[in-house]
Amino acid sequence: MVSESAYRGDDQADPCERTRIVGPLLIAVAGVGMLWWTWRAWPDPLVDFGRELYVPWRLAEGDALFTDIAWFNGPLSQHWNALLFRLFGPGLSVLIWSNAAVLAASIAMLYRLTLRVSDRLAATVACLVFVLVFAFGQYVGIANHNWMTPYSHEVTHGVALALAALARVARWYRTRSLLALALGGIALGLCFLTKVEPFVAGSLGCAVLLTSAARDREQRAVATFGAATIVPVAISAALVGMIGTLGAWPSLLNTEVAGLPFYRAGMGLDHPAERAVEMFTWAGIWLLVLLPILAIARWSGRTRGPLVPLMTAATVLLALGVVGEGVRWPDVIRPLPLVGLAILGGLLIAARRTGRETDHTVALALTVFALALLGKMILNVRVAHYGFALAMPATLLSITALVGWLPEWLDARGARGDVLRAGAVAVVAMFALQHVSLTADRLSQKTVVVGSGRDAFRSDLRGAYVEEAVTRFTTSGAGSLAVLPEGVMINYLARAPNPTPYINFMPPEEILFGDAAWAEAFQRAPPRRDPDCTEGHIRIRSGSVRHRLCNVAGGVGSRGIHAPGSDPLRGHCFRDPDARSVFDYPVRSSSTRP
Repeated sequence: MVSESAYRGDDQADPCERTRIVGPLLIAVAGVGMLWWTWRAWPDPLVDFGRELYVPWRLAEGDALFTDIAWFNGPLSQHWNALLFRLFGPGLSVLIWSNAAVLAASIAMLYRLTLRVSDRLAATVACLVFVLVFAFGQYVGIANHNWMTPYSHEVTHGVALALAALARVARWYRTRSLLALALGGIALGLCFLTKVEPFVAGSLGCAVLLTSAARDREQRAVATFGAATIVPVAISAALVGMIGTLGAWPSLLNTEVAGLPFYRAGMGLDHPAERAVEMFTWAGIWLLVLLPILAIARWSGRTRGPLVPLMTAATVLLALGVVGEGVRWPDVIRPLPLVGLAILGGLLIAARRTGRETDHTVALALTVFALALLGKMILNVRVAHYGFALAMPATLLSITALVGWLPEWLDARGARGDVLRAGAVAVVAMFALQHVSLTADRLSQKTVVVGSGRDAFRSDLRGAYVEEAVTRFTTSGAGSLAVLPEGVMINYLARAPNPTPYINFMPPEEILFGDAAWAEAFQRAPPRRDPDCTEGHIRIRSGSVRHRLCNVAGGVGSRGIHAPGSDPLRGHCFRDPDARSVFDYPVRSSSTRP
């Protein structure tokens, strides 16, 4: 499948040493351009990201995670952000620059790892796609699925730390440096303190690289890596306790959370047969695009010059441009699990045929890492939503195969690899261009400025309701505020603490913490009472998005909000049905739980 030269990872593979700076320079220019173009349009005013500001603010004020704030992920990201708030003061700007640094480091690591297993063109194209499609893109109404203001910092921090672990262990694999191995272990241990998905993927990738140590009985290397991995976990256990250190791991045993329709749909398990058909259909479309290019590369093997590659690229761009409007571009990557398995099989075959496993081990580790990250969306892989982090490595791996490995393989067999390379770059360019266009459509809707100063950001019309809610609260003289089902951004912007440990009141949190705990918390420390609210009920006014709680005597949860003896409003979230245009979630009344 892959020629030996694709794995040299040295500068001799380049025709000119002076080209070394071109790829990183293009990536940097694209990154700065996307940063400027999407500036402060990344957060969502209501969903998820308010939590990422509120929690570190409260920690910086002295609250304790898992005690004063109910939490369900690892402790690392929120304490890191709280440290930044203590050093520089609370503000969205602080997180923006911190996340920009995480993004830049992740791009650099991916570039070096891709260069290690392929050539500079493949590394450059792959990282450009990361910047243009995944890092800043916005493809759905909820705006948090990007690397600048992620819905969960544990995801981006976790992926970055897993990449750091892979990069350091890959360096040990080449140099046998125990220091590099120890640093890789520390990075993986820190990754454990974020989220389950990146830790599992990083562990599997590192395990592939460490197989040689186990096979050769390099006990010192294995012990060094294991001890270094344990160190951050042990320190966390001493500081926040073992339950807090475990973070989301105990929730894996709660099948009720995984069984929620939201997560089942995200994995494609709501209609598995239908999703599998979609996956194979998209795989067939990939083949329809690539097979003609491969045929041209084969039939033009005796030709020379740039004409055939240029004509191939132009034809591909023209064809995709004609059909582009009718394509759901975020779903184009649906076959990534199949592509990843094909790459894995090809690498294993190549390693067996050459008899030199060392030439392919880093690529195998990256492939295993990328495939493992797809687990949460295995039958519903997409750029949007979780795909900004979880589908990104597999997408970049596929690009590396199309732009680097397969052309090398064709060259070694007398075909024209540059024809495939030109066609593949054209396909990838159209893929990136269409996603930039989709992001432009979303940015055009962000006409409202929410917050001010260091907290200001651009939002869609929902931001006006958040601004009004903040104004109403700050002029009310109240000292605390609770927003249901979510909307803790209002708390953060108003610098209003929630009187309870609970931040979100959504189905996963209900399962993890329970209706009874919510009701007890509000009875123990009720927020300021709305004078228009009837005792025992919650007043939710969609016109102003003013969510204030009364003294709650009834149940509070995804089953509804109600007083004793009343029928709950059942739906996916709590609000007046007239607020559908604001929240864009379906509401339905039913006697059974959704």
